[in-house]
Amino acid sequence: MDQPDLPDQQEGMPSTADLRMDQQQRYFRYMDERNEYRNRKVSASHGQYIKVMFLFAVLQIIGIAFFTKGFLLSRQVLPNQSTCLDQQNSQTCHQFSPFKKTVILLIDALRFDFVIPVEDQAADPYYHNNFPILYEQFANHPQNSLLLKFIADPPTTTLQRLKGLTTGSLPTFVDAGSNFDGDTIDEDNWVSQLHSFGKNVAFVGDDTWTALFSPFLHPNMTFPFPSLNVWDLHSVDNGVIEHLYPMIKDQGTEWDVLIGHFLGVDHCGHRYGPRHYAMKQKLDQMNSIIGDVIDSIDEDTLLVVFGDHGMDFTGNHGGESKDELEAALFMYSKRDYFGRLSNDHYNISNLGNDFRAVNQIDLVPTFSMMMGLPVPFNNLGSPIEEAFIGPNSKNQLELAKSNFLTCQQIHNYRQASDQLSSDEEINAMFNELSSDWDILQKKSPDQLTLIAFNAKCYEYQALSLDKCKSLWATFDNVCIIIGIGIVAISLGLLIIYTKLVPLVVITQLNSQFITSSAAMTMVHTLLTVSFTLIFKPENLSMLWSVLLGVSLGIINGILAPIIDRYSIPWLFSQVKENLIQNGWTYFALALILMHSLIFTSNSFVIWEDKIVAFWLITFGFCAVFKSFKLKDSRKRLLGVYHSVVFVLLTRLTSTIRLCREEQGSKCVSNFETTWWSVGLIYVFAFLLPKMIEKFFDISQSYQGAAQLWVSKGLRGLMLLIALMWTLEYIENSDYFNSKIQVPLETFKVTRLTIARIVMGISLIASNFGWSLGPLCIKIDLGSNQSGRQVLRTANIIGYGNVYGSAYFLFVINILCAVLLVNKPLGIVSLALLINQILTLLELIDILKIRTNLVSVVTMGLLAYLHFFSTGHQATLQAIHWDTGFIITETIVFPLTHISIILDTLGPFIIVCLCISLMCLWKIPPTSKAISLISKIVENSSTLIIYQLCLTLSTLIMTNHFRRHLMVWKIFAPRFMLNGIILIAMNVILTLVTVGFATGRVIKRWNQVFGN
Repeated sequence: MDQPDLPDQQEGMPSTADLRMDQQQRYFRYMDERNEYRNRKVSASHGQYIKVMFLFAVLQIIGIAFFTKGFLLSRQVLPNQSTCLDQQNSQTCHQFSPFKKTVILLIDALRFDFVIPVEDQAADPYYHNNFPILYEQFANHPQNSLLLKFIADPPTTTLQRLKGLTTGSLPTFVDAGSNFDGDTIDEDNWVSQLHSFGKNVAFVGDDTWTALFSPFLHPNMTFPFPSLNVWDLHSVDNGVIEHLYPMIKDQGTEWDVLIGHFLGVDHCGHRYGPRHYAMKQKLDQMNSIIGDVIDSIDEDTLLVVFGDHGMDFTGNHGGESKDELEAALFMYSKRDYFGRLSNDHYNISNLGNDFRAVNQIDLVPTFSMMMGLPVPFNNLGSPIEEAFIGPNSKNQLELAKSNFLTCQQIHNYRQASDQLSSDEEINAMFNELSSDWDILQKKSPDQLTLIAFNAKCYEYQALSLDKCKSLWATFDNVCIIIGIGIVAISLGLLIIYTKLVPLVVITQLNSQFITSSAAMTMVHTLLTVSFTLIFKPENLSMLWSVLLGVSLGIINGILAPIIDRYSIPWLFSQVKENLIQNGWTYFALALILMHSLIFTSNSFVIWEDKIVAFWLITFGFCAVFKSFKLKDSRKRLLGVYHSVVFVLLTRLTSTIRLCREEQGSKCVSNFETTWWSVGLIYVFAFLLPKMIEKFFDISQSYQGAAQLWVSKGLRGLMLLIALMWTLEYIENSDYFNSKIQVPLETFKVTRLTIARIVMGISLIASNFGWSLGPLCIKIDLGSNQSGRQVLRTANIIGYGNVYGSAYFLFVINILCAVLLVNKPLGIVSLALLINQILTLLELIDILKIRTNLVSVVTMGLLAYLHFFSTGHQATLQAIHWDTGFIITETIVFPLTHISIILDTLGPFIIVCLCISLMCLWKIPPTSKAISLISKIVENSSTLIIYQLCLTLSTLIMTNHFRRHLMVWKIFAPRFMLNGIILIAMNVILTLVTVGFATGRVIKRWNQVFGN
């Protein structure tokens, strides 16, 4: 009997295949949930790190702000207005004006040696002996003209000089920051006095005048032109010429004072320096214009021509070198009016060093009294003798009247000032002068008596000026101490956070830091605001009390969770265990200490560029010896090779120099735009991508997107930049313009178009493409025979550097933007910087110092080395303002500002971006993403610690040397540079390096490989 077929399974029971399928589904669901949980955890931890870094950034910025408030105070400006009667109803103005009209022509940056004859052996054909008319008139018509050396007070920036030239007051260093944001002047000046006396003031030229004096200029006779486009040599000057001549020649024009401000000479200096054929053309043009004006004015018109400052050998200004301070002053009248002192005062030998000089503020009382105006209330200048002693040079009585009126005005100013009124020595001198003047008015004094009286007046005025100069920066010690204290505490907290507390604990404490800081900030802000409302301290306004409360809240908010878990002695006990790793750490600490100590001497600050290069070379030699100790022969050879290359690149970079004035003949600048420097851009357009390719090949990462980014993208953009600078060189070359008629407008449009394309691609298009997650790997599919089965295999080429290779593409994007705004030799320097960074990354991997302090310090030193080799120094005049107009013809926010920032801080920006590569370079994907982020935050914070040490040192030393002769020339600019660098580092590291780029790379690869 046939048996029925038995079923394989009971009815209703799942099959084995179904069970296996269900098990797989549950497993994949579990894995998805686990991955999602891990990704959320990584994102949360990453976000907390960003917030804590932001808290530290806020704390440091507040500290710098307090110090700046205390150190860079503006002088006291009194709102008083001078009148022609003082408090005793005594006459304080000249009763008549010798001239009915005045033409004032300001030739910006008219250096004194531009206008005097210079012997052939000392002359430069571009800027000497091309503007002879002023000296010719002075020499041939002594009673009609006056030529003097015109000494500016630093800072030698246009807006500050205009304030001094119209108010007679001293500028302050902090005013230099307002050179691009002038407000209507709020102190007494001769422009407002002209308006008060019903005089019509016509103006044409630099729009800085309208920013300062708009209410006092005649609206129908005011023609301002944009002033800050230093690449434009002609628009402002052509505009002045267009309106100047018609107003002078039209006798019916109802102006009393006509002001024209030419900018071509200044812009030519900024763009090319004084040694350029364009400077000769500009000076020839100015010479012709002055000649035409002299021919056009009548006997009742006074002509005044002067420069507001000079320029240094690079064509820039802002500091206090001799060439920046010495401008020219020329006065002319067709009527016999001017006198002369002894001819010894007008000696032009030795490039005019013996020529008679007056302070620029001396023009204020001189011009005011020549126009019959009261001397502006805040004036500290003295009357120019030659303008009052008459054409026979013997009218000492008229000079005495002018001198006493000026002394009386200075006395009124001093008595109205709380800081100056109690000076018994100055007050006694004025009382004696008043008595002498009363005696002189009662009798007819002889010449000797008048000469003696005038000498005493000048002595009083000079002593008053010297004493005011000693008080021109009044320091707020409370704010200075608060600022230094906050920065110092921030440094201590950051060291504890980064180096002493274990990373595992920090990850747990981050959320507590954020919530605790928020709560503490509210409490401390309420306390400081209440304190301010109750006690009303003079140096703590409501805004500053809030900032103080915020800083105290952040300090307590970060410190409290740490102290709650660890004791202070325990934290100190961790210094040697966690901070000191090996001999490299001691070397790094020594570098930080030495770099901080160089700010104790002005000589060290001056030669910081050479010192930094020496330290980097020292690191390279140490790396050579460390490499010899490696057991692996291959690594030993590679370590020595990379160390030697690092030393050679450092030495090559240090040959690119833009010297500061204090370095004198011991430094020769070579930072110029020449045919060979432009040619080097083409060379490096091929070399740099090839160098990067070879470093990628070490880890087999030159795959996929790397080829597009490096070979095509970087090389293509560098070639466009090279083409842009080629057009710029041809456009401004003396040779090409003399041999070929260059189509200037076409060149300019092409150059701007190229610059905009490069900037658009590097900052927008390429970063958009990078955000989509380009890969630098290649999947190599293959098969293996295993018995009867053929196994499919997939080999991921570039797997060992998936993080670093992808991240470096982002660095290339920003690098291209920085290259665009740098000058040719700056581009060469940045190309060498990239090679040095990649070489250093290989050394870090070979020597196993990824998280060692020395790696971060070396990165920081590289930033400083290339800051100097890209043509910068810690001086105002070394700022490349002209780079703001590489992509725009006029000032356009924020494009102009971004260009200047990228040019000035480019090396620091690149180094900040590359800090992540110390942990990401040449490592495979890891499942410990949070730990990797923590290490990157540690290195980023360590770089900030290094910069904080330098900043804290400059704050302390700048305050210590606040009465040093070089404080405003050396120490103050250096402190401001360190403050700006620290702020920029915090912004870049927090928001870009850790916040955007690192997070995006790690999270993306964590999703693909890290689970």
